[in-house]
Amino acid sequence: MFASLAIPPAWRPALDRLAQTAPRLAEALLVYALALAVGQVAFMDGFGVLLWPLNNAYWMFLFVAWAGVRLGFGGTTVLLGLVALQAGWGTLQGRGFFAQDLHSAGLGYASYMAILALVGWSLAGYLAALERRKADARIAAIAFECQEGMLITDAQGRILRANRSFQHLSGYGAQEVLGRVPAFLLAHGGTPPEPLPWSAQQRQEWHRRKSGERYPVWFTRTPVTGEGGRVTHYVLTMTDLSDWRTQRAQRRQRELQHRAALVREVHHRIKNNLQGISGMLQALALRHPQLQAPLAEVTGQVQSIAVLHGLQGRSQAEQVRLCELVREVAQGVGALWGLAVAVEPPPRPLACTLQAAEAVPLALIVHELIVNAVKHGGLRHQDVRVALCPGVHKGEVCIAISNPGRWPAQGPDATQVGLELVAALMPRSGAALALVQQGERALARLCLQPPVLQAGQGEPNHAIH
Repeated sequence: MFASLAIPPAWRPALDRLAQTAPRLAEALLVYALALAVGQVAFMDGFGVLLWPLNNAYWMFLFVAWAGVRLGFGGTTVLLGLVALQAGWGTLQGRGFFAQDLHSAGLGYASYMAILALVGWSLAGYLAALERRKADARIAAIAFECQEGMLITDAQGRILRANRSFQHLSGYGAQEVLGRVPAFLLAHGGTPPEPLPWSAQQRQEWHRRKSGERYPVWFTRTPVTGEGGRVTHYVLTMTDLSDWRTQRAQRRQRELQHRAALVREVHHRIKNNLQGISGMLQALALRHPQLQAPLAEVTGQVQSIAVLHGLQGRSQAEQVRLCELVREVAQGVGALWGLAVAVEPPPRPLACTLQAAEAVPLALIVHELIVNAVKHGGLRHQDVRVALCPGVHKGEVCIAISNPGRWPAQGPDATQVGLELVAALMPRSGAALALVQQGERALARLCLQPPVLQAGQGEPNHAIH
């Protein structure tokens, strides 16, 4: 029946505390009871002559000492209060150990209680301080065996103790480092070791394990002072930074991969949306034949930007290769105008990576140049050629777009031949456009170099098919 009674959860903490304090409470009641019983004999002449050996007030020192050792300052104070009341009552009644003390103004009783209190409180205070020191020593011992390497040295820097973490970190045993100065841990390459600069409190150091391996640590020196502020010891802690650096690099790599995936997804969605707009423009051109020419140009521009975002969405580093961009734009223009645009690969690997900020303007410029070649003779003759080749300057790449036809005899520029958008989009530096006549072919030569191109980025010949 009693086993079925459940204890409410709210009562459990109080019951646990009661179970912990019950032995100490029982001991305190025993001390108080025995002290009152002896006090009845010593201070009140109780129990007649049966207990005459206890008829002495100095027996109370035994119980006060017991209370000071076992019950602490508070329990000792309670016992002193009980003894003071019992002895004072017996003194007032003229009975017990202090029966004649009224003739001396209670001096014997007062001195007795003062000495008894001094003994009890001093013993309780000393044992409490000793227990605190033991607790501090236990905590210090636990803290000393922490995950960080730790050394304790004397005031001159000689090692007195080394924890297990330091032994695991450095490879040295405790007996191998005792009495040595921590400077031997430093990794100095070919130079002889220098004395450890004790003026520094925190710094990063390179240490060398017993095996010879170098590793970075974060070094902290904490002085321990004694009486008068004099330094008696130093506590040295050493945190291994090898794993921390590796974890930081791995975390950075994961962040970059996550960012790259998000960027590719954004470019992919932009490309899909632009392709949807391009499809809508083509459908509009079919319904309104009179707008077919201007809508075709706008559709081509939208498709070129979509091509750019498609390339960025496929790239791991969000970089756009000029060769791929030219090929994709040429194929898009050819499909839109019903013309096969021939793209010739470069004769050797070229530095064809574009700066991200110049990718969109370059895509529109290439589109406009190819469309211009299609409209001015290329469509009629079904002949538009695009070629990439190295320029005359180091790191320069040129795009040559040609078609059957002739430029104006007076020396054409971009605005005279309908390339106003090209002139507006041309970068301020790193790009030059030349319109020249090569026999019976009109040639637009766009040459690019840094900062439009990123130097040192190569691409194999098979990048263009």
